[in-house]
Amino acid sequence: MCPKVSAQYKIEVKGKIVESALIAFSKHGYDKTRMDDIAEAAKVSKGTLYLYFRSKEELFYAISETNILRLKEQLSTLMATRKEELVSNAEKFYENFHNETGQDFDKVFFEIIAESSRNPKLKRMLYDHRLRIIDIVTEYLNLQMEKDLFAKDVDIKAISAGLVSLFNGLSISKVSGMSEFSNKQAWKETIRAIFKGMS
Repeated sequence: MCPKVSAQYKIEVKGKIVESALIAFSKHGYDKTRMDDIAEAAKVSKGTLYLYFRSKEELFYAISETNILRLKEQLSTLMATRKEELVSNAEKFYENFHNETGQDFDKVFFEIIAESSRNPKLKRMLYDHRLRIIDIVTEYLNLQMEKDLFAKDVDIKAISAGLVSLFNGLSISKVSGMSEFSNKQAWKETIRAIFKGMS
């Protein structure tokens, strides 16, 4: 009889596989990474890998879910914000979130964008991922509106989509070699203008 595997062990193995996939995708590219490479990097058998993930698309989905959890954590720290702290905390978000997700995620994310032009399943995942992120940011901004930190006539959904686009655009700049100083300045100044305009 086989020993029973604990739920905690399964969570740890799954997390190790997802982290290994992120590193492998970043290092070799999504297209060139094989499931064998990920199993080897995670130090699990190929059979174990397939128990958790049947494809690279499923692994990308798991990476995206991890990113969404990190986004929620970052925004939850901003939710306890007083009006006078809102802009400065929002300005810090860019750096804090990049520190939390790491450079590998940026590389993989843009690798997936390129791959999605040839892979309809990935394209759909990216689309759904983006909509979920916009919804999370919208929810956060609506909470700020309820605290009277923003004017009631602001189109929060449109602002959320713009903020996500700004963040992604600056991430592209970072991967393309633009200085982090320039990216941080662009984020801070744009956030300051948007949030002050919404007040």
